Amino acid sequence: MLNFSNVETNIILMDDEQSELDAYSFLLQSMGVKHITTVIDSRKLVPIMKKFNTSVLFLDLNMPHKSGKQVLKEVREKYPHIPVIICTANSDIEMAVECLKLGAHDYLVKPINMNTFGSALRNALEICALRNEVMTLKGLSFAKNLNTPEYFSKIITIDPVMKSLFHYIESIATSGQPVLILGETGSGKELFARAIHDASLASGEFIAVAVSGLDDTLFSDTLFGHKKGAYTGADNNRSGFIEKAGQGTIFLDEIGDLNKTSQIKLLRLIQEGIYYPLGDDHPQKCKARIITATNMKLNKLSGRGDEFRIDLYYRLSTHLIQIPPLRERKDDIPLLVEYLTEQAARSMGKKICTISQNIFDILSRLVFPGNVRELKTYIFDAVAQCNTNELSEHTIMERLDHEQINVNPDILQKDAISLENIFGYFPTLAELTEYAIVQSLKTARQNQSKAAKTLGISKQALNKRLKKQKK
Repeated sequence: MLNFSNVETNIILMDDEQSELDAYSFLLQSMGVKHITTVIDSRKLVPIMKKFNTSVLFLDLNMPHKSGKQVLKEVREKYPHIPVIICTANSDIEMAVECLKLGAHDYLVKPINMNTFGSALRNALEICALRNEVMTLKGLSFAKNLNTPEYFSKIITIDPVMKSLFHYIESIATSGQPVLILGETGSGKELFARAIHDASLASGEFIAVAVSGLDDTLFSDTLFGHKKGAYTGADNNRSGFIEKAGQGTIFLDEIGDLNKTSQIKLLRLIQEGIYYPLGDDHPQKCKARIITATNMKLNKLSGRGDEFRIDLYYRLSTHLIQIPPLRERKDDIPLLVEYLTEQAARSMGKKICTISQNIFDILSRLVFPGNVRELKTYIFDAVAQCNTNELSEHTIMERLDHEQINVNPDILQKDAISLENIFGYFPTLAELTEYAIVQSLKTARQNQSKAAKTLGISKQALNKRLKKQKK
């Protein structure tokens, strides 16, 4: 079951039925939520919201005096930063779409079970946390120059989203709080972690640890160290990476693969700032900053209950950075190709003066599930085979043909993105079906006939599936 006892929240429940308010309050209390405000009169909601630092609003639609839609419009106008979750018995899909267009964060149909209720709250709190981080940047113009551009020189980009992340890093660098970096494989998560460390002006070292595949003993020994005799073969005292980092940074990569026991130890390390070397009963103080990274969606894993602790997720994501994939910043590709070509030529003792324009055209049509790391393999392989002063597209095309990568943009956009990149995990058939239906309706602008044609089924079959999803 989801637990929000370690999360600072102030939830407001709005419903004209006292029994519904009591039921929702009980659900929230059972999840560990401590600050709950209930409102039964829709006319009093906005004045009450002025008194509280509201995290999330749960709102009914069918109410006297003011309808839920009227209240939603008013709240979105006056408090656009607060996520609003609609809770209603109205299962009409057109009403749901209308509410979402008005700015509702989620739309739940009564009766609502605990898992659905908790998942909606968790997702809303994540949005709230991200918006709060944005508010910390209030008054900071992303158009101005960076104060310390030298710390980001290894990240090759002209993309405005990437540039905004640099400004964000400058604003959080000295906070000392944990940072969670999300990004697909090969997107440059360690480069971002190093940039945070450099911008923090920390006096200690930057130490990177890939935690994937480490059992609990090896994880503890690596980070915390051990005393002589702690286990068979421990012939001498050994300092862990936390002590070696000093007042620097510990970067834990692939944190989504960390086992349950190690998650508990990491949570304690962050909460209390102390750790125990193996075989030692005396606590040691952790002075290093913790930065973690993963290509998984930890919030999804947390919601499944048996993989990643939600309390640890919130501790790790005090500051959150989402690196956009290379396919979303195509303007960076020519710049990266030139940089990587120069790097490869220098390492191989070659001189390449020009790059064929066709290379840029070909590469700009790829999706790059492996991101910059994948691009680097193509360029280094092409440079190794190049026997002239010009880097041509032929070797790259041969590589793509060998790997059966079709450069047709239509095919790439539909097929090359893995399911794990979309869902954060490998989905079930039921989840795939639901995703396909939602996306087809979105593409068809809720026209069921067009959506059914896209899906290759009849309109009647689509209607049956929609009704089944509502149940």
